[in-house]
Amino acid sequence: MKFKHKWEFNTEEEIAETFRGGNKKLHNLIVDIALKNIKTKLKEIPIVTIHAKDTDVLYDIMIERPDMIETLEQNLTIMEEYEDYERCQKIFNALQYLKNKQ
Repeated sequence: MKFKHKWEFNTEEEIAETFRGGNKKLHNLIVDIALKNIKTKLKEIPIVTIHAKDTDVLYDIMIERPDMIETLEQNLTIMEEYEDYERCQKIFNALQYLKNKQ
């Protein structure tokens, strides 16, 4: 699977520290890519691959198509916490579209 976004960290601890308590940049990326792929036929939507240099471990973050609604609902709550109401509206619209399609 090809990932457009690649993040690199020196250590796995750096990765853990970066994502402890949430990471707006990651949530923005998840939401933006999910919204661009609302009508996709892909079963797995690649978000970002994260590399830890010290252990040479890769973490691939992706959305599985059946989990799209759940992913957007979770991120709607997160965007509300960040007070990113523009993304909230886009997520709300996407959720309505997906739920009406079922």
